[in-house]
Amino acid sequence: MIEERAFSKAQEGLLVLADISGYTAFVTQTEMDHSWEILHELLEVMVHSAQGKMEVSQVEGDAILFISGLEDEEVVKTVEDTFIGFHRRRRDMVAVTTCPCNACQQIGILKLKFVIHRGKFSRQRLGGVEQLHGSDVIVPHRLAKNRVPTKEYLLATDAVLNRLSEERQRRFTPYEETFDLGVVKAGYESLGHLWERELAGERKEVKPEEALIDSTVIVDVPIDLVSELILRPEVIERYMLATKVEAFAGARGGELGTVFHCHHGYGVNFLRVIASDKGRQLTLGNTGAGGVMFLTMHLASHAENQTSIRRLWWWDQPANAEDAANTRLVVAGVARAGDEAMRTAFR
Repeated sequence: MIEERAFSKAQEGLLVLADISGYTAFVTQTEMDHSWEILHELLEVMVHSAQGKMEVSQVEGDAILFISGLEDEEVVKTVEDTFIGFHRRRRDMVAVTTCPCNACQQIGILKLKFVIHRGKFSRQRLGGVEQLHGSDVIVPHRLAKNRVPTKEYLLATDAVLNRLSEERQRRFTPYEETFDLGVVKAGYESLGHLWERELAGERKEVKPEEALIDSTVIVDVPIDLVSELILRPEVIERYMLATKVEAFAGARGGELGTVFHCHHGYGVNFLRVIASDKGRQLTLGNTGAGGVMFLTMHLASHAENQTSIRRLWWWDQPANAEDAANTRLVVAGVARAGDEAMRTAFR
């Protein structure tokens, strides 16, 4: 007999289906072991991107069904961030992959689409597995098979669109489908422009002539050891002046794409490895409340058992001259403190 507590009361929230397109061809035409490793990594990145905003309800091979009790506008923004995170990791996986097998060579065919619906559902646990129950749960799955004329998109039902700002609603093209459930009115938005915009704003290297802050520190540690330690969480904690640093593995378990959550008293900054020439040069993106800053670090042997670390900072400066000057003063102070911390961070 199933215990009553295995079932929850009906609740209203958002149902978000994230579906990797190209999965069937990818799995059937490539090596099983590597294709699963690749898909698993991409699914993990999606879960990590949505953490704290959307909860995983079910993993369905090539798709994840999320639920959320947050406002629709915030969840749509999370979907956009998840889309960018997926493409960023896919790009980095392609860059670091040297395996010639079909799976590893065809990572680029995988794409991502989302379907969002607001409705009522209950949660039931059978045999230790949670399932969602309710007619609204069916809607995202039915809408995943559609006539939307683009491969990567966000398809949202009117139940969601009606709760978005007018500005955001205008981005969506009206759409409807008829099922046994009746007519479902919705709208879709192509997401490809988000990745294009992200690429346009990303810097893989801050050059000396464009750096807003340029500092050099000499550490009494040989370059090979500095190269080995510079991305260790306990070392980052020192030179990024953080109270705690959490690391999340990069593409195929390597450096590229690694994300560090740097906890400070005022919040969390997200440090991401954008480019890595191990032992010589490293570029990081530092995302915080003020936006994104880019930092390129050049390593060079200095004297016997010493290493020169040159740090070049760049960020999109505020239009207001006073704000720009104040920002530069603050970052310069942080950079100086970081340089001092670096002198002992590798010991």
